[in-house]
Amino acid sequence: MQTAPHAARRVPHPPAAGGHHLLADFWVGDADPLRWTETWEALLPEACRAAGATVLGARFHQFQPAGVTGIVLLAESHASVHTWPEAGLVTLDVFTCGALDAAAIVETIRHRLAPVRERVTAVARGDVAQPEAAAARIPTRPASAPRRE
Repeated sequence: MQTAPHAARRVPHPPAAGGHHLLADFWVGDADPLRWTETWEALLPEACRAAGATVLGARFHQFQPAGVTGIVLLAESHASVHTWPEAGLVTLDVFTCGALDAAAIVETIRHRLAPVRERVTAVARGDVAQPEAAAARIPTRPASAPRRE
């Protein structure tokens, strides 16, 4: 069996890596849903599943006297929440990759909380942020290069 000359071989490009990252700040009139983990243990995974995400696990912490922090680990990345009931503020961090729409997760939360004020920041990550990078080969550190610890 003969092999083609080196110049004729096609090296496949790696698939595009990265995704969409939404940072949402919602100020609400009714702060009661911001107080207790029970709300978020149901709401955040439900919002993720409704968007088509694969929920791998979740962890939430109850602050005293009230307030919540938590994260839902997704096959497509993550969704996290932190609340300040005393200020009527909830912050969400939703990062998704592939075809999963991060905005759909945020929209479900928005619909449930009916914020009176909001700020949503979208950040394209990885190759999604720079489409030309998807076609470029990413250099690797040579085996002889020193490691940083």
